[in-house]
Amino acid sequence: MIDIKEVLEDPYKNYIYSYPHKMSYSKFDKKINLKDLWNDDISDLTLYIHIPFCANKCGYCNLFSTSDINKDLLDKYSYKLIEEIKAIEEIFGLKLKNNNLFSNIVFGGGTPTILSELNLKNILEALKLYLNIDFSKSKLSIETSPKTLNKSKLELLKEYNLYRISIGIQSFNENELININRLEPLDKIDESLGLLKNNKIKIRNLDLIYGIENQSLESFEYNLKKAISYNFEEIYLYPLYIREETYLYDKTKKNIDKMKHLYDFACEFLIKNNYIQTSMRNFINKNVKKELYPNYSCQENNMIGIGCGARSYKDNIHYSRKYARLNKNIKNIINDYLQENDFLHAKHGFNLNLDESKRRYIQKSILKITGLNLDDFKNKFNCDPFEYKELEFLLLNQFLIKEGNSLIPTKKGLAYSDSIGNLFISNTVKNKMLNFKE
Repeated sequence: MIDIKEVLEDPYKNYIYSYPHKMSYSKFDKKINLKDLWNDDISDLTLYIHIPFCANKCGYCNLFSTSDINKDLLDKYSYKLIEEIKAIEEIFGLKLKNNNLFSNIVFGGGTPTILSELNLKNILEALKLYLNIDFSKSKLSIETSPKTLNKSKLELLKEYNLYRISIGIQSFNENELININRLEPLDKIDESLGLLKNNKIKIRNLDLIYGIENQSLESFEYNLKKAISYNFEEIYLYPLYIREETYLYDKTKKNIDKMKHLYDFACEFLIKNNYIQTSMRNFINKNVKKELYPNYSCQENNMIGIGCGARSYKDNIHYSRKYARLNKNIKNIINDYLQENDFLHAKHGFNLNLDESKRRYIQKSILKITGLNLDDFKNKFNCDPFEYKELEFLLLNQFLIKEGNSLIPTKKGLAYSDSIGNLFISNTVKNKMLNFKE
């Protein structure tokens, strides 16, 4: 029996962004031969390149990244990425010839633009040389920060047909940035945003955070007004998650009522200012609805990741290297990656059974405005999605509404996405996460 009070208690319990979480991954009983795994007809793949380095570790961040860096480490890591790219060429073999298998190339992190221009160029050239990537046909995306973005790096990325760039701003208020240990000077923020505003890039995204200690409605409204003044194609709004093993964990507490108020205000503000809400966090400019409105089938795309924190998806097999939150353990995993000599096997991950696959499909569907198509689910899994009683609960309590043959999140459903997403985490995954040890 689901307790409605528990669902409503905290809309910001944890960030639901991938299922299952890497804390539930474990060593495979037998390592998986990646040549065999990817040995079928494939296309429209996403290639994810993970750069686990930042100029400083933000106070809310428990992602796999470290700020303990130097030029030598960044160089060595870049060379190792190229080694792994060569291994991907071996895995895919003849499929790469005369084919552009990778429709999306995504650099994530960490902060990918912390790499030097030379390292970035070498990696991009390796993708062309070894994986036959045609950047005029593939969409290149990258995450950046004000400190690490400059004109020459941006010009380099544009040479490779940069499609999307996402910049973490979080706030335009110096005190708020200090409160979350985000060490970005305001003048550098303005400089980097001006650079993006004055360059032709198809999709520019800006991140903001709400719920920062001492953040007022007035200061948050200022952040929103400042953000829309750049007229970017996307804005992501993130609640301030207070996670274990982060700088803020023992220093601040969530003010849930204030966060809900700020969220409601932001939704209304952005919708009035030419943006469409597509999920709890994502808002797209109406002018790029064609390009950015969610694609219902996108959750079916397979992904291959390179770098020590990247995960890969091939049907029901998810794999990655080990995961950690503590800086010393992250550094150990990075060092292990630099010594890696076998990129042809997956040793660590999660093999989703039928139940887990259905849970993932439902969760990834109902948290976007495209919703869950009941016929598609039945055709894919040969069963009725309402075997998951959580869906009836969500309909009854107006988190979802039935439109035609789809279950669509309501305004309330979007607001409580993280809470209702938790309902579909299996007991197996919950137990693995509870027992996770670095």
